[in-house]
Amino acid sequence: MAGTVSGLATRGRVGAIWMDGGLVASEQAQLSVLSFGLQNASCVFEGIRVYDGRPFALDAHLSRFFASAESLGMNLPVSRPAMVAAIDLIIGASAHPDLYLRPVAWRGDEVIGIDPAGTTIHVAVAALRWPAAGPARALRLGLSRWARPAPHMAPVTAKASANYVVGALALADAARDGFDDALLLDHRGYVAEATGANVFVVRDGRLRTPIADTFLDGITRRTVIELADKAAIPVEVARLTVADATDADEMFLTGTAAEVQPVDAFLDRVFATDRPVTSALAEAYGRLVRAAGEPR
Repeated sequence: MAGTVSGLATRGRVGAIWMDGGLVASEQAQLSVLSFGLQNASCVFEGIRVYDGRPFALDAHLSRFFASAESLGMNLPVSRPAMVAAIDLIIGASAHPDLYLRPVAWRGDEVIGIDPAGTTIHVAVAALRWPAAGPARALRLGLSRWARPAPHMAPVTAKASANYVVGALALADAARDGFDDALLLDHRGYVAEATGANVFVVRDGRLRTPIADTFLDGITRRTVIELADKAAIPVEVARLTVADATDADEMFLTGTAAEVQPVDAFLDRVFATDRPVTSALAEAYGRLVRAAGEPR
């Protein structure tokens, strides 16, 4: 499903790639099969949307990129100004107004084992040409058997590759069961998020979203909360149960790739096609990212 939360095929969409200090051809952007990052999931990344040649929320994404690396004990060999320059370079080299950027950092192949000492940190940024925006397709969500780990079990606030194994397994289960995506609960049984996106529900005009203490506090999530505040839509960040989701009037997912994506059904609960809160926030978000690029 190109352009949905499940992913976008990369074939034929790769633009410019910057790696370890300069632009490289895509066939040169490779890593060793013995890479510590590959063998031991010692890798962090970001997803950044570029609209009309302008990256949205770049400062927030780079802050999270560096914080994620720090949480895994990785001292990135590149400064923030150098990352900004690299991103500007690949946007220009990709020659396409709308892009999806994937900054990524990983440990090299100097060591085999689980001790990262002595490994080199590599950094790259890849650009994918993003398809023209169309109407958001409403999704059908299941409920995953997998759960998000507790904060003492994994670096849950980092955008680290290891944290996405659970989401990938849950999405594969959802597809097998005829769903587009699935909600995951946390270790306490509360609603956490979808496989790769944050979740919001609407009940009686009030917007509700889970507390982000076992999953990534998405930049799109935070932006939508700001937009709701500006639109005088009541917002509650609280523990949500499965019953809260099935009793909702509306449900939608948020993420850099997904933006604001409506949910048509959760398990056997089918939501009305009239989604006033979801539609208002989706339109406001679309105007924002196409305008100044940052919330004002």
